Amino acid sequence: MSTTPTSTLRFCLRQWSAWAPGLETREAWSGWDGTLPHGDASPKVDAMPAMLRRRADRLGKMTLETLYAPDIAYHGQPLIHASRHGEATRTVPLLQALARDGAVSPQAFSMAVHNATAGLFTIATRTHAPVTAIAAGPETALAGLLEACSQLADGAASVLLCFSDEPLPALYQPYADTAEAPFALTLDLVAGDDFTLGTGAACTEDATPLSLLHFLLGGETALPLSIRGGWQIVRSAM
Repeated sequence: MSTTPTSTLRFCLRQWSAWAPGLETREAWSGWDGTLPHGDASPKVDAMPAMLRRRADRLGKMTLETLYAPDIAYHGQPLIHASRHGEATRTVPLLQALARDGAVSPQAFSMAVHNATAGLFTIATRTHAPVTAIAAGPETALAGLLEACSQLADGAASVLLCFSDEPLPALYQPYADTAEAPFALTLDLVAGDDFTLGTGAACTEDATPLSLLHFLLGGETALPLSIRGGWQIVRSAM
């Protein structure tokens, strides 16, 4: 079967950063074998002002740690934050309070929305960069990458694509349809021909953001992304 897509978008990976329990350095990720990380550790996010940092839960702190990483040169470019579940650990208590009391804390709600962490980052960095928040179920990896590539094709010089998630709260665990892990990663993408995103390959399992990172850091030729539509990434020949 040919791996040449029928309709394509192209990009280069200029830089990347990632954080997960047990994978807290660039060297650790470079030697990562693809095994799902696990644990309860949380990054310190020392680079962020404390008054803003304390508003973030673990998911937000993992996200912010990758955005503040020294390898990520943020200068006000468009930011995309893609998360399948978002702040589920915040929304469960809010929904329980709503069911019990008929009201929720406005302050708690403000950090439960899908773009809250990206908003904290732009406040801290005092930028007015466009921010896109994405949740696309099992196709979140594809949706985030497709949005980033579309913005590059539309003329953006670079785009920061950030993924983050953590296992669902216990209340929702019976409905989980795949193994999950706590992680965050940020990709600094620019226009170029190193990778091609398009259609053309059959796929039996949706790719996750972690499998996307493993592909980008490895040497495989192609990565199927989505069951629907046959989306895939193809690495250009060296």
